[in-house]
Amino acid sequence: ASSSMVAFAWPAPPLLRTFPTHSMTQVRRGGRQVVVTRKMQRSSLIKVAVAIAAFVGIACFLFKNDPFPRKSTLREKKSVATAAGSADAATQKRSILEGADTDLAGDAQEDAADEPVEGEKDVTGAEAVAEVEDDGGREYTFHLKSLNGGKSGDVVIRTKPEWAPLGVQHFHELMDDNFYDGARFFRVVDDFIVQFGIAAQPENNRKKVIMDDPVKQTNARGTLTYATSGKNTRTTQMFINTRSRGNAFLDNQGFSPIAQVIAGMDIVDDIYAQYGESPKQGKIQKQGNAYLEKEFPLLSYIDTAEQTGTQDNETGQSP
Repeated sequence: ASSSMVAFAWPAPPLLRTFPTHSMTQVRRGGRQVVVTRKMQRSSLIKVAVAIAAFVGIACFLFKNDPFPRKSTLREKKSVATAAGSADAATQKRSILEGADTDLAGDAQEDAADEPVEGEKDVTGAEAVAEVEDDGGREYTFHLKSLNGGKSGDVVIRTKPEWAPLGVQHFHELMDDNFYDGARFFRVVDDFIVQFGIAAQPENNRKKVIMDDPVKQTNARGTLTYATSGKNTRTTQMFINTRSRGNAFLDNQGFSPIAQVIAGMDIVDDIYAQYGESPKQGKIQKQGNAYLEKEFPLLSYIDTAEQTGTQDNETGQSP
């Protein structure tokens, strides 16, 4: 029986059958495989570059010719706003230079409107101008203390009525009252200005204002000029121009020099500058030197100031 057995092989189940590999592809009937060459790649890159260049060119052309009026209007408004912003920045720079903080500026303007200008005199009249011209220029010596290194020194200035008669007259009156004795140099900006003129004692501050003088002399290094808070608002604050090339840009803003440092400019350059613009003018107005001595004890200051000479109008010489 065993010899009569014949070997028999059953067919494999359908799930175990193998299939030709090409039958699993997604190639369409009748299609052929595409081989990408370097030449084709370079051609594609060139086409992309040309398309980008064309797009940029069209965009530039449209922007230049401005086919969208509304966008043009918006751009014009933006340009005007930018110009206005620049003007505001210039005004702000001037107001920073000018004196009182913003919380006191409004009060100063109201006081200027309510009170007569410079006492009972009409400072815009010919009588006031003639009075200054008759007086002539004067020479003053400021005795400074607390300079760099604790040093002291003298600065001599000469007023110039021919530059600014109204400003000179007012300055003479302040000097006659010893107004600047004890005043601190509360604002020192390197290679720009040193500023002073707020009374050492708050009760001595002056609110009355004088009219502007036309600018006849540039703000050269060593000139003495009133700080202001706008048109016709000069009171007591002064600054000395320290920039080596001068500050001629202040001329167009209405800052009219009234005097010139004739000796001791090296002393001016030695005024303590480390506090910069930190002292708050509003607090100085309200508290005087009590605030400055506590918070900024190293500030340079005018110990005393005195008249040391006059100038003859005809000869222009000091006696």
